[in-house]
Amino acid sequence: AAVSRGLRWLSRQQFPDGRWKPEEFPRVDGRRASSPGATRSDTAATSLALLPFLGAGQTPRSGIYRDHVARGLRWLLSVQKENGDLRHDSPSNTAMYAHGQAAIVLCEAFVTSGGDEALRGPAQKAIDFIVEAQHPDGGWRYEPGEAGDTSILGWQLMALQSARNAGLYVPQHVLDNAGNFLSTVESRDGAFYSYLPGQDPTHVMTAEALLCRMYLGRRPEHAGMQLGIRTLLKKHPPRRNDPNIYYWYYASQAFHHYGGKEWEEWNRQMRDVLVFTQEQKGPDAGSWEPKGPYSGSGGRLYMTSLATCTLEVYYRHLPIFRRIEFAER
Repeated sequence: AAVSRGLRWLSRQQFPDGRWKPEEFPRVDGRRASSPGATRSDTAATSLALLPFLGAGQTPRSGIYRDHVARGLRWLLSVQKENGDLRHDSPSNTAMYAHGQAAIVLCEAFVTSGGDEALRGPAQKAIDFIVEAQHPDGGWRYEPGEAGDTSILGWQLMALQSARNAGLYVPQHVLDNAGNFLSTVESRDGAFYSYLPGQDPTHVMTAEALLCRMYLGRRPEHAGMQLGIRTLLKKHPPRRNDPNIYYWYYASQAFHHYGGKEWEEWNRQMRDVLVFTQEQKGPDAGSWEPKGPYSGSGGRLYMTSLATCTLEVYYRHLPIFRRIEFAER
């Protein structure tokens, strides 16, 4: 029910041309939703808004929101450059975030639509742009070719994982190099991770990097993986009085793929926090108030998109949410 309310709110924030905007909401029934974001990136907003629709099984051809999904995808395709670049109007410090998020959407939409050939080329081009943007040391940052950070790397690796699930071409050396970068920001045998080499680890970057390590084939039995996951659950569980939707989004996926009692305990707490904090009345009903780090930049749209996706992790409609088959790696 919480997911359904989130999708309904998101559907009402779409503009007629198919895009969503983080810094502006349309007037619906004479009122506007509150708490827009401070940073403009229509590519990021549209991509983040589309992900929970795809995660709920909505495609351009099926579902009650199929028209919303189709319009959103058409808008993304309309701003993609010939070289696959989807950054569009994004400020430099958010541009590669936006591209990675849009690349995920195109790959996931390609799969969930049954392999729509109209999406294959654009999705592959978006992945090719990520490949070309990688720094020789294995990371990604604000501009193509810039030395990397863990935060932006996570979105690019998620896009590459989506592409692999979709049967698109991802060069193995790009994945190997990404693993090399992660080794420069890890500590305690890969249990904890920092934002940049030489910095102290944080729980947020640890959650993101542990998920990336799983994408690259590290199994749950790995000692560093076990220590990292158990430390996150013990010291940084989901708390209503300490919201961080970016952390929750990545940690929920990491725990989901890790499985076992750790996932069950994380999911129980995470689900209850999100359901309890969802808005119930007025033009904000179905959304989440932006709270926590960076929520002011993305605003209510960012908060609601990631919260809804987090509640959808165990649906497994999106290929990226499906359990990783570690035995096959």
